[in-house]
Amino acid sequence: MESRTLVTRQARGRTVTPIPREQILLFRVGDTVYGIGLRGLWEVLSLEGITGLPTPPYQICTVLAYRGRKLPLIRLSELLGASASSVPPTARVLFMQARGKPLGLLVDEVVEMTEVNPGRIAPVPALATLLNPAFFRGIFSQGDRVVLLLDGDGLGSMSEVVNFYGG
Repeated sequence: MESRTLVTRQARGRTVTPIPREQILLFRVGDTVYGIGLRGLWEVLSLEGITGLPTPPYQICTVLAYRGRKLPLIRLSELLGASASSVPPTARVLFMQARGKPLGLLVDEVVEMTEVNPGRIAPVPALATLLNPAFFRGIFSQGDRVVLLLDGDGLGSMSEVVNFYGG
């Protein structure tokens, strides 16, 4: 899936250098909107056809059964501290490749696709989160909201995911 496009602007009759744009999928976890780049994203799945295997509700990384395979699933609501008593009907699994292996991310709702100039993506400020900085790619603003970009490979480096695949 191609995640970058070029936008050519016209300025007073002359063509200006194209601005690279990256496609970002925005999703909600709790009351906060997050994003992830399309590179590595395979599918957005509804919860139909997915079987969660029994695990404690507070567990961040669990296993799901999808198309006859067992795959690691990160419950982003648990990881990001926005856990709810139940999974909302709008919940989706972002099925992606992280560190070369399949990974599912459980989100509360897919919001929209947007395009961002990669030059506008800033590093996450120090001490902005107590979580591993590798989980985050950066931060950008869109209108009146600030969007924290997750990093699929960083999430795939979680010890639970690595252990799922045998080290």
